[in-house]
Amino acid sequence: MKFSASVLTLLLAAFVAAAPAESTASSVEGVDSTEIGNCPNGWDFCGKCNGTSCKVAGLNYRCSSGSCTKGSGAGDGAICGTHGSLADGPYECPGRG
Repeated sequence: MKFSASVLTLLLAAFVAAAPAESTASSVEGVDSTEIGNCPNGWDFCGKCNGTSCKVAGLNYRCSSGSCTKGSGAGDGAICGTHGSLADGPYECPGRG
């Protein structure tokens, strides 16, 4: 009886520990994944400049307009995004291209 109670307690503890934490990201600052509805400029999807590309949801997309390396406001961490689809873009980056 003690063994089954111990096993049940361990299983419940493992389940609670594995439960995902609630996301508290409510602003564009710190966007590391796709944010829907919280993007500036009316973008449908947004991310951050990463080198020469726009990184959204862990994937790098080519800048169709602007640049992530040139111009004021550009560079790693600058906000970029798209009004189009996540996969097809076109992605708008903040610097002059």
